[in-house]
Amino acid sequence: MLILAAAGCRGKQENAAAGLSPEEQAAAAVRARYTSSDQVAASAWAWTALDSTIFVMVDVQSTVEGVVQGRADLWTVSGGEPTVLGRSAVMPSMASLGSFWFEDLTGDGLPDFFGFVADSSDTQYPVFLPGAHGALVEELEIAGSGFRFSLDEATPPTILRGQGGLACALQMWVGEPAADSLPSGWRYLALGRGGQLERPSVTSPACGGAPADNQTPQGT
Repeated sequence: MLILAAAGCRGKQENAAAGLSPEEQAAAAVRARYTSSDQVAASAWAWTALDSTIFVMVDVQSTVEGVVQGRADLWTVSGGEPTVLGRSAVMPSMASLGSFWFEDLTGDGLPDFFGFVADSSDTQYPVFLPGAHGALVEELEIAGSGFRFSLDEATPPTILRGQGGLACALQMWVGEPAADSLPSGWRYLALGRGGQLERPSVTSPACGGAPADNQTPQGT
């Protein structure tokens, strides 16, 4: 389940007294770690594992005037104490980060981030960041090189799921000209357990499940 965690940097006791959920408290604890004047934790998403460990993905934005760039940081929070787990490379022209899904899509115990980057003109580009220790690699840019993926409301990205609810592929609309020289339409990127994506294909994989409903982030 996707949760857009509430903002805030209050102390643990004050957060608890305010009635914040554990996920919101975890996000507040993580955001409080961003004290540098040249960056800010603009947004945060939280996901709770079966062992009650809370994972928080943070949209980190530059506050330097004239510099539009950002990155995604993944944290774990156990016992109220945040620990940084991994981070993406700096993304030039990234004015904001948005999410379609933030959950364990691959079944490896770490949440994966499927969303989009928006630049200063609000042009949006899809991203897929599998959860990992260390570097968070943007797999969609690698597998989908040369393809123009649409994020239009009429053709929203979809996740195909197999047995146990695990994701087996990303379904995305591709515009023309396409790198495979085929007409515009749906393409399917098969998803491996490690989070690697296969090259877009017009053939839907046999997942044994139905597409998941799109989930719209909720936030403050």
